[in-house]
Amino acid sequence: MRIRIIRRRATMLIVVTLFGLALLLRCWALGWGLPYVEHPDEPAVLEPAVRMVQEGDANPGKFLYPSLYYYLLAAVVRAHAAWGVAQGLYASLADLPAKTYLYTTAPALYIWGRALTAVLGALTVPLLYLLGRRMFDWRVGLLAALALGLNTYHVQHSHFITTDVPTGVWVTLVLLGAWGVATTGHWRGYLLAGVATGLAAGTKYNAGVIGLALAMAAALYVGAAWRDGAQGRFWRLAATHGARLLAAGALAVLVFLLTTPFALLDFAAFRRDMLINAHHYASGSHGDFIGGWRLDGYLAFFWREGLTWSTAALLLAGLPLLGRRAPRQLALLSVAVLAGGGLLLTQAVNFNRNTLPLFPPLFVLAAAATVALADALGRLLARGAGVRGPQVIDIRPGGAPSTAELHRERVGRRVGAVIGVALAALLLGPSMLETRWLLNYWSKPHTLVAAADALRAQPRGMLAAVEANPVQWAGDPAVTPVRWLGAYPLDWYRARGYRYLLVNSERYDVADRPAYERLVTGAPAILALPDRSLGLQPGPGGALLDLGEHPEMIPFTRRPARFGGLIELLGYELAPGEPRSRITPLEGASARALPAGAPVQINLYWRALARLDRDYTLFVHVYNADGQRVAQRDLPLRYEDYPTSRWQPGELVIDRADMPLPTLPSGPYRLLVGLYDAATGAPLPTENGAPVELLILTIRS
Repeated sequence: MRIRIIRRRATMLIVVTLFGLALLLRCWALGWGLPYVEHPDEPAVLEPAVRMVQEGDANPGKFLYPSLYYYLLAAVVRAHAAWGVAQGLYASLADLPAKTYLYTTAPALYIWGRALTAVLGALTVPLLYLLGRRMFDWRVGLLAALALGLNTYHVQHSHFITTDVPTGVWVTLVLLGAWGVATTGHWRGYLLAGVATGLAAGTKYNAGVIGLALAMAAALYVGAAWRDGAQGRFWRLAATHGARLLAAGALAVLVFLLTTPFALLDFAAFRRDMLINAHHYASGSHGDFIGGWRLDGYLAFFWREGLTWSTAALLLAGLPLLGRRAPRQLALLSVAVLAGGGLLLTQAVNFNRNTLPLFPPLFVLAAAATVALADALGRLLARGAGVRGPQVIDIRPGGAPSTAELHRERVGRRVGAVIGVALAALLLGPSMLETRWLLNYWSKPHTLVAAADALRAQPRGMLAAVEANPVQWAGDPAVTPVRWLGAYPLDWYRARGYRYLLVNSERYDVADRPAYERLVTGAPAILALPDRSLGLQPGPGGALLDLGEHPEMIPFTRRPARFGGLIELLGYELAPGEPRSRITPLEGASARALPAGAPVQINLYWRALARLDRDYTLFVHVYNADGQRVAQRDLPLRYEDYPTSRWQPGELVIDRADMPLPTLPSGPYRLLVGLYDAATGAPLPTENGAPVELLILTIRS
């Protein structure tokens, strides 16, 4: 009894340790890339869950994926929203972002969602230990669990809000139940496998074929009676287990419908999306590779990334030994792999990540093959082991092994253990190195995030144009996101008040490379962004360029004036137009006449003459010919992003002073500007003590 308790506690310790190690690796870089979202499936899965929570609607409305993961994710979204409201991050559920493609304004929401995948991915690892131990022994279980836990591809996809990795939990539970059926025939195995098959199909439709492993398990159990010569018992068992198998199948269908209930309740939408899925995977239009029955593509993937070359080689080398030593285990696991893999081969669109539900049985097979290979090599090398001194030989029929045989057996176990350690290192080593590299790579900021931080750290008086997601720069009045900077030479940007350019190499194809090279070699780089192919940092390559200050190239109207010896006005640009959300070049515009009621756009060009210790406010006043003020605008200079307390001495600063105008009578109007300290109301004096007149503006009816 005490030994049993110790073994149970040891098993629990191993299970908890494996789960903790796997979870640590899968949570190490959950925020990688954020707020940029580079996996296209993440928003496709997250957004229906957000909508379900916001609207209180249990119908996901989309059935390109089954609904179980949507429901689990919706629970996470609700918990995150409650936390966010408590932290002041959101005012209500309505503040959760509805659209998050390419860039998200709520990176914490993505981290919570990715944590769900990480937990389910990590849970697969100790379950795989239990499966390997039950099907073979503790060595196979531990090696299989460690191999999956350290596998780079599995760790990578455990960092995504997708259904591929979570499906592996249910696949492993199906195999646990199926092996129970194959060895004992007990109904509990059918129950576990049936429920888990439904959960697998409820997470990823095609994973439902794992139920064929249960059918193989039933055949193995019933077939054992035939091999034992008990033909009469065979037919009774066949009837009993056939009925149990049908019941397990019905249970799987029921569980699937419970986890995806609107497959029936909203059958029209379900049918529509299933037809879309069928057409998509039959189209052969895109994917990691295209075309049906592309066994070569999947084998190449498993060799390079999925299993890695060392694991694949050990699996192939040890597979014939499993056929002799563990035919039932090999048959059961092979059906699981071949059923899922065969279904993938029929599709013309092939994504490597769709193989992730096959990883649990594949890694058990690889671990078992490795252990079988080590044992076989140990026995082979021990054949020549001699025994010194007298030997005992039992010459009776069926007698005990001789001293030499016992000695060779002990030597074989020791040599096999040493070889097993070496082969285990070969199995695990490449994945350990690759996973270490991946997590180190993902721990670095996305290049466009690093570039944004570098840009915000620069003197921000002039404008910037960036080849980056517009959402990242929403609300920044001095930064203009553009699709492509290569359309113009650098002097074109200098003449329009741009000092900084963020060039994104992935916006340029082969034909555009000369334009890219002209940009990045024509100005000094504040920050060089490494190309993605170098594997140094997530995100596109490129550079943050500093074009310098060139006021002499900007065709604004010169109107110099000084304010308190602290700030100098250099001039202005003025054009009719609605007030802008960001500063844009007016390209030397100097309108002197406006139609009545037309708003006006104004760019003012300033230079800081000294370090400023406070934020000054600009006023723009409009006076008629009788000296009456008829319009006014008061706002701190660059209040949104770059107030005067942050200006650098000598820096050129551009601000917009757009303002609507009332419908004024025809005639001339004086437009005056001045600066004051809003905290005290004290003005910054000019040379003559009066506000500065920019121009005389004529209003025409």
